Amino acid sequence: MTVTAAASWPGSAFQQFACARMDNADKAVALNYVLPEVPLALTLSAKRPDGTYGQPYTVAGAGASGSIILNESSPIIAENRAMSLLTVKATATYQNRTEAAAEIALRLDVGTNNGKLYCV
Repeated sequence: MTVTAAASWPGSAFQQFACARMDNADKAVALNYVLPEVPLALTLSAKRPDGTYGQPYTVAGAGASGSIILNESSPIIAENRAMSLLTVKATATYQNRTEAAAEIALRLDVGTNNGKLYCV
């Protein structure tokens, strides 16, 4: 008997994905992550109000652990400036083409143009 299955199996989960305040002015946050292995690719995408995700942004030079610094000029923040609560999904794609994802929420000061970001 032969069995075949077409599926996208999950990869090894994020061991850590946390948000940290970067400065007293609240102008930047760090998304700190730890993965079980170096990913082939690491991307960030923003969750839209309808539950779908926007275009993914590739994190250049992603290793098995690191910090992704976001501020008001980061594309994912700049393009979603109108959202007061922004859910950011990180997706790690491994060499064997499996994926793992984790989400984190950020609060943006909408309409003030002060560029402040907060970890939720």
